[in-house]
Amino acid sequence: MMNQTQTTDEILALVGQPDAEAALPNENTVSETMRAILGDGTQERNRRGLRAAGHTRVSSIMQLIDGDSLEDQETRIREFIAGEGWVEVAILSDPAQSGRSGKRPGLRRLEKMIRRRQIDVVVIDRIDRISRNLFTLMRFIKLLNYYGVKLVSLRERIDFSTIWGRLVLYILGALAEFYSEALSQEIRLKRYHDARSGRLAGTFRLGYCKGNCSKCDDPNGKGYCPLYGGPDRTNGKIRVAHPVEREAVHLIFEWYASGDYSYDDIAHRLNAEIFVLPDGDEVRFRTKGVPGRFPPGPFTKDAVRDIVQNPIYAGYVTYAGSDNDGNKRRKPVEIFEGQHPSLVDYDIWRRAQRVRRNRYHRSHSRDSKARAYPLSRLVFCADAHMPMRGISSGGGRYRYYVDKLCRQKLSKEHYHQPNVLATEIEEQVQALVTRMRIPATWRERILAYLYHDEGMAEVAYEREIVRQRLQRAAELYDKGHYTREKLARVEAECRRQARAIEPDATPAGQDALALLDNLPALWEALTDEEQNNLYRVLLNGVYVRGKEIAEIEPQRPFQALLEEAARRLVGETGAPLPYDVVDAPSAPDPELVALLEMA
Repeated sequence: MMNQTQTTDEILALVGQPDAEAALPNENTVSETMRAILGDGTQERNRRGLRAAGHTRVSSIMQLIDGDSLEDQETRIREFIAGEGWVEVAILSDPAQSGRSGKRPGLRRLEKMIRRRQIDVVVIDRIDRISRNLFTLMRFIKLLNYYGVKLVSLRERIDFSTIWGRLVLYILGALAEFYSEALSQEIRLKRYHDARSGRLAGTFRLGYCKGNCSKCDDPNGKGYCPLYGGPDRTNGKIRVAHPVEREAVHLIFEWYASGDYSYDDIAHRLNAEIFVLPDGDEVRFRTKGVPGRFPPGPFTKDAVRDIVQNPIYAGYVTYAGSDNDGNKRRKPVEIFEGQHPSLVDYDIWRRAQRVRRNRYHRSHSRDSKARAYPLSRLVFCADAHMPMRGISSGGGRYRYYVDKLCRQKLSKEHYHQPNVLATEIEEQVQALVTRMRIPATWRERILAYLYHDEGMAEVAYEREIVRQRLQRAAELYDKGHYTREKLARVEAECRRQARAIEPDATPAGQDALALLDNLPALWEALTDEEQNNLYRVLLNGVYVRGKEIAEIEPQRPFQALLEEAARRLVGETGAPLPYDVVDAPSAPDPELVALLEMA
């Protein structure tokens, strides 16, 4: 691929020089060119004392190229501003930022200064430092023209205020966008190849390091890692476990999978934890930070959340890629066996994902025990069909389902649904559900939903992951990348995972299978998360009016079973039920619906 200097020269040669007066200046005439850009050259006061702002940018890739670092760009810009006798107002930087984005913080601050008329000149090292997106570049040039601010690019040295300069600017902008698209495609292909090969991306990730201890550049290396400066543990291509950070990762998953702690709770606990090194020194756990942007520091709830949901810690590599429009996907579309070591057991990671998905709401108080509500995402107000959220107070002693959305959107005179005690409606729903008689042919599916969020579909998905892992291991063995011993270890691990996928193969699964004949006892043995999993299989919604349940809508396959259970419950208690089991809920109040739509 051509570098920027070659690209510029070839474009200029292609377009040609329209006349001698428009010829590009050389090193000896650059000052005259800049004076022509910034004025007619007849009034020294118009040139001297101009307020100049510089802008620099590097992507994570360009930062590695000699001569293109932020420091190199800043040095050239400062020297030029000083040589012209201008006043340096600011040097605004965008470290490790993609040129395809027009929402970079440094560029936004520069645009704000232009709109406030705080600068007269913008100095950049190269035109693609502003943007590699043609639309963003043209929008920026339009902003400069509107406020009468001049643009100086040190590498191209073109008078962008002339028709000739604007033509070259447009061509260079288009070329920069083409380069960016081509580079993005190359990066996507490389990332997919790396993921399929089981290699983690080159970014720094908490819990892992390159293992090249003798020349360590990890943010948590010098002064933190006990192995810093020692012999290399690997060739640097495959990530290895960081001796301190891996302990933090293990604690994060252990605490979160217990269901007793929120992200915020874990962040506070980690920041207070002290880790003792082998030589007796003590260090505190900390994040890696982002080199060039911010240093390592205390954990936040966002940092903990990102770790909990990342499958790399269970030994996998994911690939998300981009959609057909070029937008990056947020969720991975493929998963591969990683060459890096797992830091947590796969079962712990999967349990953490169940806890994460089942948490619909929890109090922000660290004194309140984190918990999932058994009827999360199932309780609705009967009058407006708006979802009701679970909240707690008094350190978790008092739990309610609250119609929060209606209260946010409606005025007080239209409040219609009071808070409902969680225990009261949970007991009523439990009494109904536990009167069901489960057909023997349904037990496998029910048990699957007890251990997997998506039931048998997730069981099939987990089986496919294990199958792909075995297939990939066999491919690596055939190519000579795996030894026989390594292949045997992977096969043993896959057998263990395959057994864990089948809930009835575990002791807990066998106990649950026996309890399916005794649903009241089974429900008492389940956690809140497990109850919620089963309720979401059985029910479409629980509709509340005032302080009471008005209607319960089962999922269609369970309609007859729950109607029979309702009759059985009436026979046991001798009293009619305060609610109806319906195949569809009653229509909401049209007046309330209209008010909510207008809110």
